[in-house]
Amino acid sequence: MATTRPVLIGLLIASLLGTASPALAYNESSARRDCDDKIVHWGNEYSDARYDDVQDTGWDSYDLNGRVRANRDGKDHAFTCKVRYREVVSWNVSQDALGGKDDSHKKRDRALAIGAGVVGLVALAAMMSGNKNGDKANEKPSDSELAQNQKRESYAAGTGGNPLSDTQYLRQECSQVLQRHLDDDHGAVKSLSLFSTNLNGRNLTGDGQVIFVQGGSRNLTYSCNFDRTGRIYDGFYNYRR
Repeated sequence: MATTRPVLIGLLIASLLGTASPALAYNESSARRDCDDKIVHWGNEYSDARYDDVQDTGWDSYDLNGRVRANRDGKDHAFTCKVRYREVVSWNVSQDALGGKDDSHKKRDRALAIGAGVVGLVALAAMMSGNKNGDKANEKPSDSELAQNQKRESYAAGTGGNPLSDTQYLRQECSQVLQRHLDDDHGAVKSLSLFSTNLNGRNLTGDGQVIFVQGGSRNLTYSCNFDRTGRIYDGFYNYRR
C-alpha cells in the first residue's frame, strides 16, 4: 500500500492538469458570449442577437457581424463586434433598421445608434497589425504631428519635463489615438473635436464629437489613461445620444 498513494496522487495531478486546459480555452462561443454582454445587455435596448458572420483572426481574436432586435421599434438592426486577445475592443449597432437598399454589415458609414471602444496599447497594437491595406503608411506627417512626435520622444526619454503638466500635449495625444481607433472601428473620420477636457491625476476625460467622411456624426464621451511618461495605456469611448 505504500506505493499506491504516490501513484494515485500522480494520476490525480495528471487528471487535473488534463482537464484545466479546456477550461481556459477561448473559442467562438466565448467571443459570442462576450459580445452579447456588451450589446444585448447594454441598457436593455436590444435583444435576440443573431450572428451572420464570425471570422477567427487568430490569437483568441474574432470579428463578428450580425443582427439584433431593437426594443424601440421591434426591428432588426445590424451590429459589429471586435474581440482582440479575449477582450471586446469595439462594438456598435446601426441606427437604421435592416431592410433598406444596403444591408451590408461591413458598410461602416451608416449612422450608429450606440457604440463603444477600448483605447489602449493592446487594442492599438492589434489595430495597427491588422491594417493590411496600410492606407496611412505612406502619408506624410503634418507639422503638428511631427511636433507631437518630438514631444512624445522627449517625454519618453525623460528630457522634456513632466508630460502630465502639459495638458495640450495630453489632449492632442488622446485625440490622435481616439481618431485611429474610430477610423478602424467605425469608418474613416473627417474630424474629431474634443470640447472639454478634465485632467484628474493621469486620467483625461471629457466630451467630444466625431464626424465621419461618408456622413453622419456622433457625440461621445472619452477617457484616456496615461502613464508617467505621457503614454496612453488604457481608456475608452462611448457614443452619447
